[in-house]
Amino acid sequence: MRTRFSLASRSVPLAACIALLAACSSDDPAPADAPPAVLTGDAPAPDGSAQVGDGGGGGGGGGGGGGSAGCGSPATQTGYVTGLSVTVAGRARTYAINLPSTYDGKRAFPVIFAFHGDGGTGNSARNAFKFEAAHEADAIFVYPDGRNKTWDLETWEASQNEDVQLIDALIAEVKTTRCAQADRIFAAGFSRGGFFANHLGCHRGGVLRGIASHGGGGPYDGTNSHYDNQGRLDCPGDPVPALIVIGSNDGLLPDSRESRTFWRFKNSCQNTSQASPPDPCVAHDGCGKSLKWCQIGGLGHQVWSNGAEATWDFFAGL
Repeated sequence: MRTRFSLASRSVPLAACIALLAACSSDDPAPADAPPAVLTGDAPAPDGSAQVGDGGGGGGGGGGGGGSAGCGSPATQTGYVTGLSVTVAGRARTYAINLPSTYDGKRAFPVIFAFHGDGGTGNSARNAFKFEAAHEADAIFVYPDGRNKTWDLETWEASQNEDVQLIDALIAEVKTTRCAQADRIFAAGFSRGGFFANHLGCHRGGVLRGIASHGGGGPYDGTNSHYDNQGRLDCPGDPVPALIVIGSNDGLLPDSRESRTFWRFKNSCQNTSQASPPDPCVAHDGCGKSLKWCQIGGLGHQVWSNGAEATWDFFAGL
């Protein structure tokens, strides 16, 4: 069943939101390093070799964490590699990737996409989240570059949205050329990248295992043509576990609250919630797919110092 979300309660005009997003530079604020956490469970590689990453319950989608078609291929360059590209709609689209130092082409790893804010690049997303500080050996991290250093939130049809097509192409590329856990693909973003993570969740809920939006909002339909007579968004993707992190002093707090409303409805959650680590986060009750909300006191428009680890722990539990 398709899910709808109301825009009737929007307390910040969309134009103002975009203006704030445009103010985000390529130097997205970076969090302090967080202590390491363990990603539980195993994912089978085709040859039965060492395995990693299938989490336990928590309302996540899919199961098994099976190795992708790229498992068994010769090992490729490990570490942080920049200047890579795929062709999307006739354009060369660039990205960077970090393969674990232990990568050997046999062990299957989860894949985490990280999206930058307006004016940024994949490298600035890497610097903002610092996922690899604690988890370099635990996942494949992909850092795409938005076209013109932004993300398309306005083109609704996925078949016409070159940024959605980019992620589709990168997922296919990673699965084909690297040993990835085929059903453990995650997306996280900051600022406009957080909006884009929600946009992808709306359109690719059956593909992504979980999403995390930091200092963002959405999803919404920029064409204003996919709402019912109650102003609710008709979102085509399946429900997907969602983490929303926002500062109490962030100008996009109203947008993140609307994201919370959207995912609460989309994921069939109750209005009630319970404290869920790390403090001050809460997890909604009764969800078909998990929804976690973290409103950080005193935080402005930046990545929370505990944001990377909170994201990792959320994904690991799915």
